[in-house]
Amino acid sequence: MTELTHDHVLSNRFIVLKILAALYTVAIPIAHLNLPTTSIWHIAIIFSIAMNFTYPWAAYKQERFLTLEVVLSSGLIALSLMSLYASPLFVITAIFLHGCWDLAKHRGAGTPFFSWYVSGCVVVDWIYTAALLIAFFF
Repeated sequence: MTELTHDHVLSNRFIVLKILAALYTVAIPIAHLNLPTTSIWHIAIIFSIAMNFTYPWAAYKQERFLTLEVVLSSGLIALSLMSLYASPLFVITAIFLHGCWDLAKHRGAGTPFFSWYVSGCVVVDWIYTAALLIAFFF
C-alpha cells in the first residue's frame, strides 16, 4: 500500500486522515483548558490510548509488521493505564515513547506511514510530554 507513504500534507488525498489528525492535535489543549484540572491524567490517558490505534490499523491494511505494531501499541496502552494505579509518570512515559516510535518510523522502522504525519506526531507527542511533566512537577 505505497499510496499510504507517498502523499504531501497539502494534497487533497487522504483528507479524512488529515482532518482527524488536525482535530486530534487541537483537541488536546482544548480538553485540558476546558475540563477540570483534576482530570488532567485521565485526559492524558485517553489521548495516549487513542494515539496508539493508527499504526496497527495501517499495518493491518498493508499486511506488514502487524505483530510489531500491535505489541508496541499494546505496551504503550498498558503503560498509560498503569498510571491509573500508580504514578502519572507512566502516561507521560508512554506519550514520550510513542514520540520515539514516531521518530523511528520516520527513519523507516515498522509499517511505512506518511512522513508528514510521523514528523508532526513526534513534535506533538514531545510537546505534550513536556507540558505534562511541567504539570506533574509544578
